[in-house]
Amino acid sequence: MPRRRSRSKPRRKPRAAQKTAVAEPDVRLLELDDIGSRIETVLAHSPADETEVVWLEVRRGTARRKDSRIDLQITPERTVLVRVLDLGRVGSYRTGSAEVGELSDGVRFAMGQARVREPLSGLPHLPADLTPVATVKTLDPELAEMGGDKMRSWLLSLPAKGETLQAEWTQARVLVFNSRKVRRTAEATAIGFKAGAGRKPGSGRSADARRHFRTLDATAIIERARYLHAGGPIESLPAAPFPVVLSPAAVIELVDLLNQTSFSAISYYEGTSFLREHLNIQVFDRRFHLKDDGTDHQGLPFPFDLEGTAKHPVDLIAKGAPKTPTLDQRQAAVLGLPPTAHAIGGNNARAENLFLMPGTDTWEELLAVAEGGVFIGWLDDLEIFEPRRVGFRARARGARLIQNGNLGGAVPDFIWEDSLLREFSALQGIGAETARRLGTDGYLGGISAPAVAVGAVTPKA
Repeated sequence: MPRRRSRSKPRRKPRAAQKTAVAEPDVRLLELDDIGSRIETVLAHSPADETEVVWLEVRRGTARRKDSRIDLQITPERTVLVRVLDLGRVGSYRTGSAEVGELSDGVRFAMGQARVREPLSGLPHLPADLTPVATVKTLDPELAEMGGDKMRSWLLSLPAKGETLQAEWTQARVLVFNSRKVRRTAEATAIGFKAGAGRKPGSGRSADARRHFRTLDATAIIERARYLHAGGPIESLPAAPFPVVLSPAAVIELVDLLNQTSFSAISYYEGTSFLREHLNIQVFDRRFHLKDDGTDHQGLPFPFDLEGTAKHPVDLIAKGAPKTPTLDQRQAAVLGLPPTAHAIGGNNARAENLFLMPGTDTWEELLAVAEGGVFIGWLDDLEIFEPRRVGFRARARGARLIQNGNLGGAVPDFIWEDSLLREFSALQGIGAETARRLGTDGYLGGISAPAVAVGAVTPKA
């Protein structure tokens, strides 16, 4: 009988090592000078009447800690937008390639697209804003060098006791060059941090975002999540309608919804925005002041838009009255309105550095004005179902009763359906402290907002 070989099991790593060992990828971005040189070559050899190249080079990291386990990923991203003006017509091309030959081919593809389009009135040339941009600190060298090992060590050093911690950080290089001598370059970093306590209704969540790593107070965010977490049994919702205090995170989600569905250039152009009927008419509470400002260090500043136009403060809503949609220079020319420096590439414009201005109410005053109501920690599953009145639907999460001027027991998650025009028309209070969230791209900006109290919420049956 042949001898059967014994199979020895491979030695396993200790459990702790298995939980935290993550190979760090080698992710490097092209240097600004190298990118600029490639763009200059493309511009010099372009056969189009005018050419614009927007280069977005990004290193994006995400890390999540639960107990001693760290899940971590670092990935590079690159988007290059080529736009040409040829015989009065505009064409565009998008690629992820860094090769000069591919980009030069992209110019020709954009020219082919331009030649089958109708000439655009009001756009004799590509934008050429040569105004000096504001000096804003968008780059944190420490965050730019943040690798997986450093992020892992930092997360493990934080005083979490069962909370889930999540960090998202970016390093970006943004260049906007065109044949009309626009040369804009910027390096930017940003980090967003979120802590969650509990998993059932009444769980706590807190978050913030910053351009610079050392200005992020992660310990305070964790403590806030613990404070907002309710243990014990789930209680019943109060009789509707009831007042509500919305956390800064919940307000940020609503402001983002308002921005994208009502203030974007495409929504105004297509007529789905309520601004078409309510421009310069007070429809919100007179204390409701929404501005976009890429020069304000209190948020996540960025000095220019993706046409290279210098950023400046823009009131979107002042004393409750909508003032303007967000427009790049081409859209402004077509619509006959002033440009607002909000180009995001493609056929749209959107605010990227939003501030819902804070009020003067303390946390205790907000709870007092909503006595007998509910606190909402955050909103999920947001959607717009009636754009002209900003009718929205969302799932209210992390909800707790407000009793005797304090947060009480947890209540079930519920569906909230209403109009932002109605809910923000008569605010009961606006908090004095704000939190920030990264924008969709993670590096061009973000949204800053305080907690607010609204008067009457009725859960959807």
